[in-house]
Amino acid sequence: LIATRRLPFWPATSVTFALLGIAAVLVRPPGSTDLQSLVVGAGSGVVLYGATRVVVALLVRIPPFASSATEVYGRSGEIPGVEVWVLTLAIAIPGEELLWRGSVLSELQDATSVVVGAGIAWLGYVAVNAVSRNLAILAAAAVGGALWTLLGSVHDVGAPIASHLAWTSLMLAWPPTV
Repeated sequence: LIATRRLPFWPATSVTFALLGIAAVLVRPPGSTDLQSLVVGAGSGVVLYGATRVVVALLVRIPPFASSATEVYGRSGEIPGVEVWVLTLAIAIPGEELLWRGSVLSELQDATSVVVGAGIAWLGYVAVNAVSRNLAILAAAAVGGALWTLLGSVHDVGAPIASHLAWTSLMLAWPPTV
């Protein structure tokens, strides 16, 4: 429904991830988060932002990617800026990470192994994002998802949340030029 624009992107994704995050915590409560995990996570989000800017600068020369990126960045204008920040940073990202790295990743690693579980969780995350039919979202899911899955595998869920929050904050404040 979001991909076909039948529902507005920001409110719909925020409500969806809020519900999924709550369900994930009910199924598998996350452990405690330490300061080191938050620092590592936030730092990796800043590095990911720098890499994203470089990659987007190269890929916008490819017309399908440029139109995909323009579509994603254009969504920020759908609702007032403050609402985008609150819905995304306070609701959607924590819910998304609690689901994918707090529950799905952990359950798959418990059922298989650390490496196999991480691979399956990452592939699932990319596949779910592929439904958007947007190259920029797919690229962000593939690269960001790999980083956040790695962080979730070697740190607690606080690291991928901090990384995703840092990256998204920077992407909202200073989106790459398309």
